Amino acid sequence: MNGTVEDAAVGDAEAETARRRRVRRSAVWGGAAGAAGVVPVAINATEFWPWWLNLAFCLVVGGGGAFAGAVTGRREGRRSEVRRSTLGAGERELGQYRVKLVPEGVQAPAPFKEDDYTSYSLTTTTHRLQLWEFGYLAQWSHPWSELHLAMEDHVVVITGPQGLLGRFVLARNVVPAELVLAANRLRARAPGRPSGPSSSPPRTG
Repeated sequence: MNGTVEDAAVGDAEAETARRRRVRRSAVWGGAAGAAGVVPVAINATEFWPWWLNLAFCLVVGGGGAFAGAVTGRREGRRSEVRRSTLGAGERELGQYRVKLVPEGVQAPAPFKEDDYTSYSLTTTTHRLQLWEFGYLAQWSHPWSELHLAMEDHVVVITGPQGLLGRFVLARNVVPAELVLAANRLRARAPGRPSGPSSSPPRTG
């Protein structure tokens, strides 16, 4: 019994260490990306300055970009860990799509630009589809066997065991039909099929 408890404690400690390592890695990559994105701009803007002033300005601007990128990377890493914690054994996250909710009966807006704001995202895994708000607040989660995705013009309509789950406009760099096609393929591989509408509420996590 003690051996089992100790093994579980060791496993939990190793999982926590791995989680922290992934978050740190996200922060490092975010910092590198932030610096890499800012320094070329600084160099181009200061090409007529003395080299020492140019160097000092690039260090300051690059350091600011690295810090901002590291903060963003750490935040995104923590959100990824929240999503990772909902995955079952052998389940993998396949992709995440920024989406806007379209109320039922409302005409769909145009696909939004990459810098437009939305707090919602759809995450596809090998077993299910999930809707998240802010990247870490689960709204619903359903296995592919319970879902049906269809197109209304450029709007993706998702229905589940209790009916309509939502109408979504995807980010401009995502082709909605490709998401529907991928969903159909994953649904075909799902181990079970729903026998009929379920009376249970949507499962989360």
